[in-house]
Amino acid sequence: MQVIPPRARLALGLAGSVSILAGSYAVGWVGPASTLHDLAILEFLRNSRGAVIIGGVLMVAGTLALLFAWLTLGVSLLRRAGGRDRLSTAERREHERVRLVQVVTSAAVWAAPLVFTLPLFSRDMFAYVGQGRLMAAGLNPYSDGMASLPGWYGIGVDPLWADAQTPYGPVFVWLERVVVMATDALPTEVAVFAFRLLAVFGLAMLAYYAWRIARLRGLDEAAVLWIVAASPLVLMNFVVAGHNDSLMLGFIVGGVYYALRDRPVLGAVFIGIAIGVKPIALIALPIIGLIWAGRRAGWGVVIRRWVGVAAIAIGFVVVLGWGIGVGVGWIGALATPTAVSSWYAPANIIGMSLGGLANGVGLDGALVQEIVKLALLAVGCTAAIYLMLRKRDADPLWLLLGSFAAIVLLSPVIHPWYALWLLTLLAIAGRQRLWSIRTVVYATTFFVLIGLAEPLDMIPRIDADARIEVVVIGAALLGVAAILVSTELLVRRRSAGLALRTLSLRA
Repeated sequence: MQVIPPRARLALGLAGSVSILAGSYAVGWVGPASTLHDLAILEFLRNSRGAVIIGGVLMVAGTLALLFAWLTLGVSLLRRAGGRDRLSTAERREHERVRLVQVVTSAAVWAAPLVFTLPLFSRDMFAYVGQGRLMAAGLNPYSDGMASLPGWYGIGVDPLWADAQTPYGPVFVWLERVVVMATDALPTEVAVFAFRLLAVFGLAMLAYYAWRIARLRGLDEAAVLWIVAASPLVLMNFVVAGHNDSLMLGFIVGGVYYALRDRPVLGAVFIGIAIGVKPIALIALPIIGLIWAGRRAGWGVVIRRWVGVAAIAIGFVVVLGWGIGVGVGWIGALATPTAVSSWYAPANIIGMSLGGLANGVGLDGALVQEIVKLALLAVGCTAAIYLMLRKRDADPLWLLLGSFAAIVLLSPVIHPWYALWLLTLLAIAGRQRLWSIRTVVYATTFFVLIGLAEPLDMIPRIDADARIEVVVIGAALLGVAAILVSTELLVRRRSAGLALRTLSLRA
């Protein structure tokens, strides 16, 4: 028996996306100097107390609908997988094709309306525009903050970017300049839309190469794409918020795919492009060398391969940086993301706790907190190096996951889109067992809630009313709790049903 008929599930997710789209016009981000303020209907929606509250409710309700549709899609994949052993080879192939088509169709249909929302869950796309204007003005985003740009605040950039160096590599700052120069005579929203399309392109590339790796490694292709492409966390961050992490991940996964297919030079080029988008992709570079060297290769071969991939990838980034006039400032920009902290990051929790204890005994708590956070980040980097050196004969994708996890989980900042790095790598690493699926489900749900807790662009008389925020977040928590409980009950019922069918077959 179906949890929800496929068409009803598809329609539920689509209704959720349309709800987010409608809500975004009341509470999505618009720059103070935007020409959208000239539209009377939009100004009415954004300045009416009732419309703004309804917009926030639509955004939350739509996200919850997407979450429920995605979870029931996952449960249906688990249910369908139970009887595959009784099918013939031809039937099994058709069965897997149908499952894959369902996931791909769901991801595409749910994503389509979200392409046209106003920015939600993050204002980074406005920062992309600002950095592009810095480049177009002949300034260096690795040394000049957004405040160096006249009218930067009117774009809609978060003030946190005012004096911050860009954390992006020369590939992406070059793309920022290209987009801004190509849309110079048009409203800012056109440039924002172009950056969203770049993020959607990255998501499509990520889904394609994740699917190819799943097929190459004999994984459940539908389950992999369910995690990588259809998740509401993916849609929130790689479509609505337009984060360039989708491009970085697309090139990382593509690079790993080509290395696994005995094309390590092309793999190194892909990783070089990923580094040029976000320098944190450096973590993936040694994996390409290990795949190229092969398991049980001697240290001499491994070192030569590491030197080779480094020369290709890092050489490309350095040459491009000098070519576009920004040099190697991207190396120092590696520290930019750690300038802020996430309250839920383990390193930040430990740092704040020890800092509070230090204050209690008369020490400098702020200094202790910073030392603890840097020490834990160093531990994460050391753990990643240990995995590369001492566990180099292990599955390279599990090494890649372990290295990223060590650094991300011990970093003082873990944005929701950082979680997608780990969830993507977990999906393509394999071992799709119940514990890994639960990890995906609960991590996705937690970071969906974090995304919903992000500030909205609301008029002051609404934004200052804490009761509204409490009600909206409370409703989101209750909705998520109800969805998770119902999903657990469905999974348990499905597991019991499969066990009974197995016993009856054996009898």
